[in-house]
Amino acid sequence: MKKFFEIIGILTLMIGSFVYTEKVGTTAKLSDTLLTEIKSKKDGYKENAIEPIIKDDTIIPGINGKEVDVDKSYEAMSKIGYFDDKLLVYKPLKVENTLDKNKDKYVINGNNTKMDITLLFKVSNKDDITNIIKMLESKEIKATFFIESKYLEKHHNQIIKLVQNGHTVGNLSNNEDYDDSDFVWMKTILTNIGPQIYNYCYTEKPNKKILRVCNIQNSVTIMPRIIIKNNPLLNIKKQILPGSIISLDVNSELNNQIEVILNYITSKGYKLVSLEELLKE
Repeated sequence: MKKFFEIIGILTLMIGSFVYTEKVGTTAKLSDTLLTEIKSKKDGYKENAIEPIIKDDTIIPGINGKEVDVDKSYEAMSKIGYFDDKLLVYKPLKVENTLDKNKDKYVINGNNTKMDITLLFKVSNKDDITNIIKMLESKEIKATFFIESKYLEKHHNQIIKLVQNGHTVGNLSNNEDYDDSDFVWMKTILTNIGPQIYNYCYTEKPNKKILRVCNIQNSVTIMPRIIIKNNPLLNIKKQILPGSIISLDVNSELNNQIEVILNYITSKGYKLVSLEELLKE
């Protein structure tokens, strides 16, 4: 009887060992197949970085790309044993010539490979942007406001809220004079009230002095291609393109047309974003 049980034990161990070996072999085979599949398909999911367009003193920022991280993707998919592109893990392909390295140039546009644009509202000391803000918030749209120093003094709570709600606020200093001391204290305030990446200056035509002063102050200078003083809806229809920075003077005409303008732009498939989002690499 003892001999019988010894034989049964040996047979059980042999069968168990065979099953285990077979499972390990099957798992290894599946793993090899999965890894090979990820490697063979990874190039189809690659997005190359788009370098900026730099011409003379102007720049249109680039966009980072991405490629499949084979090891991390394999680790994620090995838990289910088959290829699923929803489990792909990516690593960035970064732009080499970043905006950070080119603050001595005018930013004239966002990258036109995306349908993003930004509306840039120029706000002087006596302007009222209450209706514009109301319309933007009702449609959950982000925008860009360039404000003068005296407006910031009188409406600082409104400006703080704008930044905290994801809009971009730029610096017009005192009457767009960047030699004025107001430029530096405005820069300090705008830097500290919210999570903006950059401080922004503004000009409508090449101005070496503005570019130099703003660069020294580690600020990005915006020089929009599209500058609209009147007939805003008509002029937007004529000029809008992917990546546009559209500068608008705040006036009664704009206030009357702002809702129609927002509806028109979104109906054409554009996404209205803040300047921060538009220029993000």
